[in-house]
Amino acid sequence: MFIDEATITVNAGDGGDGKISFKRGYGQRHGGPDGGNGGRGGDIYLQADRSVNTLMKFENKNTFVADSGQGGGSQNRTGKSAKDTYIDVPVGTIVYDGSTEEQLIDLNEEGKSYRVVEGGSGGRGNAAFASPSYPAPQLREVGEKGDERYLGLELKMLADVGIVGFPNVGKSSLIARISAQKPKIGNYHFTTMDPHPGVVEVGNWDSFVAVDIPGLIEGAHQGRGLGDKFLKHLGRTKTLVHMVDISGIEGRDPLEDWRTLRREIRKYDSSLGQITEIIAGNKMDLIDDEEVSKQVSRFSEEGLKMHPVSAATGEGIDELVNKTYEQVQKVRETSDRGVGEEESDDKDSYRVYRFEGEKGFRVLQEGDVFIVEGKEVEKLVEKLDFSTVDAPDYFHRKLEDKGVIKKLKSNGATDGSIIKIGGQEFELVT
Repeated sequence: MFIDEATITVNAGDGGDGKISFKRGYGQRHGGPDGGNGGRGGDIYLQADRSVNTLMKFENKNTFVADSGQGGGSQNRTGKSAKDTYIDVPVGTIVYDGSTEEQLIDLNEEGKSYRVVEGGSGGRGNAAFASPSYPAPQLREVGEKGDERYLGLELKMLADVGIVGFPNVGKSSLIARISAQKPKIGNYHFTTMDPHPGVVEVGNWDSFVAVDIPGLIEGAHQGRGLGDKFLKHLGRTKTLVHMVDISGIEGRDPLEDWRTLRREIRKYDSSLGQITEIIAGNKMDLIDDEEVSKQVSRFSEEGLKMHPVSAATGEGIDELVNKTYEQVQKVRETSDRGVGEEESDDKDSYRVYRFEGEKGFRVLQEGDVFIVEGKEVEKLVEKLDFSTVDAPDYFHRKLEDKGVIKKLKSNGATDGSIIKIGGQEFELVT
């Protein structure tokens, strides 16, 4: 089964908690603080892997959680950071933010990876808080929570050549003839369900990747058959091989079929109509030479060159492959000349956009509750372990240092007022 769309949830690892510990020596109840910091939680990356062909595996597993960092230890030992998690996806997978539908990255190269969520930082142990004010701090931080994200994945296959045509014209037979791909082939009047990519060798050193695109019938651009599902894969191709059946055994007109599918392709996406194409008239083995010449002439009168072939016997296939390869090379050379601009655009696509919050803070009021918003003060609340002895005093001092207490008072807060920071409520003590 070919699956080209999926949704997943990814949750990076949490950071490890800091440790409260004191050195112990002979005759000492407590020595200096030696609690270590927690380790960092694991990140999660998506990575393009050419051995993966579809997104089918995400139907059974669509939630991924990275390992968390270890807690800090005594004797200033830092907890072990967790390993990053890599999720393999097919080359050609486009990644979207599931909430905003913003495109994050196009994983269009083998081995290309992208960090989709970042692991939480480890909390500090009490040794990190030691100061003249806190010579023996009973104070630590808990590990930061790892990022969580909902993602959309869409696979657009990477192929140099897209083989298109109505059902039963011989697309699968052609891909089987010119490559090592061996799709199931039969004489039936409905389309195959999966595209079949194959590597086509040209000479001893050169090659290109071709894929047959199923689902194309009249009305494909509106979703008839499977057309709208697979037409999107044509956008990455360098050229098309448009197959028609010139034998007439199905009672179809090859020239009219060509016109119909060209209209469908342009209606789906006008840019697809700009992709160069080579017309292959298949099943020449089923008609005599006179009828073959007649069909070639009909296309010629429309200003079109049609190449008669037989996917069954191999007649005309070498010439078709060579012609296709020449066209692919022309497009490759054109693309290479514009590589400078493409590299600039590609660098932009690697940016990791993260909300860092505004600088400083602001104070809002809802009824009798004062709300403090700001990245630094919210992070302070998130990480500080308020169950420890010195946490309340440390927290109050930090708010004073940042000017939060002064701002609250100027906004009307008094002793006993309820203050809300990062979803937690505190009572102001002045």
